[in-house]
Amino acid sequence: MKNFLVLLVLFLYGCSSIPVSTMLKYRNFNEQSFASLNPSQIRSKIRVSDPFTLKLEKIKLSLSLENEKGLRNFLFPLVLEDQHLIASQEGFFSSTPAKTEYTFRLSEQAVASFAETQNLLSEDLNGKYSFSIGAGFNEEPKEGQSVYISILLQLDEDDGYFTLIEDAEVDLGKDS
Repeated sequence: MKNFLVLLVLFLYGCSSIPVSTMLKYRNFNEQSFASLNPSQIRSKIRVSDPFTLKLEKIKLSLSLENEKGLRNFLFPLVLEDQHLIASQEGFFSSTPAKTEYTFRLSEQAVASFAETQNLLSEDLNGKYSFSIGAGFNEEPKEGQSVYISILLQLDEDDGYFTLIEDAEVDLGKDS
């Protein structure tokens, strides 16, 4: 249940944290764009401020499709590809805490499932698509404690990563 609440908070807060550049870049993303994706090139980066770490077995990419038939959700498990620490930075006007950056790719099973989903959805190209990343934390938050999180997604190696959520502060304490 705690992981669901974290996902819900990130989703709701994330809606207000999506950079305008990302919205402009993908404003013309359509059904044909989705059908042409190469699932083996899809990657995600998640940056989490210390002292939090991600529960790696809970990381999933999801795709939601809303059309005249209703809302359908597809889940694709992610596999850790790289993990490294980013040192804290002290600035004159502000500072940023140390972070851990995780890079994920679709699992072999998820690549096959994604391709099957593309084939399935290519028959019904009308609708709205949305991607999201689900994550949980290993640590139990203390009262009033916050975490800063950034989520980046790569749909194509040539285009590189784009930001879904940038340094969103999420209060995970009991008072939230």
